Amino acid sequence: MGVVHIILLKVKDSVTAEQSHDILKSVADLKNQLPDIIESVHLGLNFSARSKGFTHGFTMIFKDRAALEIYGKSPEHQKVVIEIIRPNVDDVLAFDYDAEDYSIPRL
Repeated sequence: MGVVHIILLKVKDSVTAEQSHDILKSVADLKNQLPDIIESVHLGLNFSARSKGFTHGFTMIFKDRAALEIYGKSPEHQKVVIEIIRPNVDDVLAFDYDAEDYSIPRL
């Protein structure tokens, strides 16, 4: 089924709406830069009162753990992390898991 990579960001209070948009756009652009590695990207701004201060989130789907590892070491990903994400966030939460399809009844 694939590997799911979830990232939650606590963007600094000093970050403008334009900078906030640029953070999400830079993550979305990774799909175009690494089309053979990233299967899909979904992202957005939090609207839940239960977010514990996390303001932005994104989910990426990869074919397998090897693809996620390649992504993590890629220069494109490293550039986004170092130049765009780290300077603008107070905290990051990463959560990765092997996806299973439980919508099909198992006997």
